[in-house]
Amino acid sequence: MKKIFNKGFTLIELIIVMVLLGILAAVAVPKMTNSIRSAEESAEQKFMGNLVSALEVYASDKVVKNSVKSYPYNPFDVLEVTPDDNVWRYDSGTIYHYRNGYDDMGSYGMNEVQSWSYSSYQPGNGYCYDADDNSSPHGCYELEGPGFPGMGHDGDYNY
Repeated sequence: MKKIFNKGFTLIELIIVMVLLGILAAVAVPKMTNSIRSAEESAEQKFMGNLVSALEVYASDKVVKNSVKSYPYNPFDVLEVTPDDNVWRYDSGTIYHYRNGYDDMGSYGMNEVQSWSYSSYQPGNGYCYDADDNSSPHGCYELEGPGFPGMGHDGDYNY
């Protein structure tokens, strides 16, 4: 009886497996990238929603204390926990989110840095209006950026 020593794979079988793995990788990587981007966008929107809620709680506290709504110059002042400075920053009217952290080099792609403009106006300044477009004695704020198209003026949306 003759023994067969041909154990293993042929070159053709190995090439077919490599091609199949390449096709799977070509399909899976873009889907994973989109999932990561979607998760980052969701986390940003959650943070910004929490920031808006904190601003409204702050303004409500000011109404109780002073009978007039007011908002802080720096929106991060209303948060119980200050966000990591390497990920979230507020600088001269702009809120920045550095998705992969801040490295002081400024070498970010278009989708790695998101920004929102924030402006607060003190009570009685003539910039704040009520729902009927009458000048309001209260303070107000404006927040514009991804997911927040001109939100402000006591929480109304201005398009």
